[in-house]
Amino acid sequence: MSDILKRAVAEKYLFNKYSSSYPKLFAAQKRFISKVLSSVPKKEIHHIGSTSVPNLGGKKVLDVLVIVEKKHFSKSKKLLHNFGYEYDHTMAGKRHFHKKYYVDYLGVPRLVHLHLTYFGSGAKEVALAFREYLKHHKKTRVEYAKIKREASKRYSFEGKKYSKHKLSFLKSTLKKALKWYKQQ
Repeated sequence: MSDILKRAVAEKYLFNKYSSSYPKLFAAQKRFISKVLSSVPKKEIHHIGSTSVPNLGGKKVLDVLVIVEKKHFSKSKKLLHNFGYEYDHTMAGKRHFHKKYYVDYLGVPRLVHLHLTYFGSGAKEVALAFREYLKHHKKTRVEYAKIKREASKRYSFEGKKYSKHKLSFLKSTLKKALKWYKQQ
């Protein structure tokens, strides 16, 4: 791994302000993933996570949700692996987690978290409900940014503790978000 990518890994849990470049970075990843999965007939690719919510801020990690038909799940997983996405078994179940480090066109190290799932798993509804809820509820978005900033200060090099610090907020907000999303 290059020095620039090692730095990106080391800085993974540092809080950063939202960047207007995130939608462009997602669009580039979406084009790339679409090409990688061109032989998969039905798929959806969504921008999720903190970089998908203007003015939230977070880890600078681009979260991408890829949904395929269940019968094409294994094939999709292999294709993604062949193009540099590393499978991480820590999220086994209905959603498989892959990560990829790369250097973008500006020479900036980036990390992509790709969440591969299948239609009907429920993962799409959860991810999109949470994203849209944060976009439409400023008070909740500001509160979440504060919690993320605290987690980053306390646990910038301890991923499990970073995630645990946010867990209570995530659970309670997700319940509200799902209810709200179903009414839209």
